Amino acid sequence: MQNTEYRIAIIEDDPIQLKTLVTALQQQGFNVDAFADRPSAEKSFAEKLPNLVISDIILGAEMDGGFDLAKHLLSYNQPIPIIFLSERQSEFDIYTGHALGAIDYLPKPISLNVLIVKVKNLLRITSSNACVDQDDEKSKIHDLELVGNQFKAYWHGKALDLTATEFEMLKQFATAGEGNVITYDTLQKSTQGVVERNTINTHICRIRNAFKKITPEFNFIHNEYGRGYSWQNKEE
Repeated sequence: MQNTEYRIAIIEDDPIQLKTLVTALQQQGFNVDAFADRPSAEKSFAEKLPNLVISDIILGAEMDGGFDLAKHLLSYNQPIPIIFLSERQSEFDIYTGHALGAIDYLPKPISLNVLIVKVKNLLRITSSNACVDQDDEKSKIHDLELVGNQFKAYWHGKALDLTATEFEMLKQFATAGEGNVITYDTLQKSTQGVVERNTINTHICRIRNAFKKITPEFNFIHNEYGRGYSWQNKEE
């Protein structure tokens, strides 16, 4: 797909930073919708959802405006990738961002070159997924179903609350089957570099919690020390 087929929403209350982000992404050929606050962005989303959202955390008087926006996006029946940009870099803020479905959490001041690469890699995941043979995505794990073209997974018939990136990571377990080690490199490559090595554990934690919302006793994704993770239908 060409960049012109993608629509990116940017929410940033600083007009200079907003203009800089819009210009940089438009120069790459993306369609960009710019918003200075959360309410105007949410109003636009009600009419048409973007392919990707890039948002600051503090939006005007709303200290957690970006987080509230992410909560709103979770109400839609499809995963919308989010990249947070923020000066707030506490472990709690970063964890909260990922827990609300963020694909990435980048510090300000940002590197435009890094942001553009991450955007392109992320959107490449969503476009390439449609070209994959669905037989290659069939789950080998009992009671776990994948719907690749929708980036959705179902556990015991119930939808798992996952981002597109987390779906790609879970797919590695599902297609490999029980007992096979999914290495850290494989998990990172499955997201085409969107997920950093040091945030894989956070995403795995979110995946586990998504399962636990359906079956609280879930304990099938096990850490393989120094190697990665595996799906094991047994107690650790």
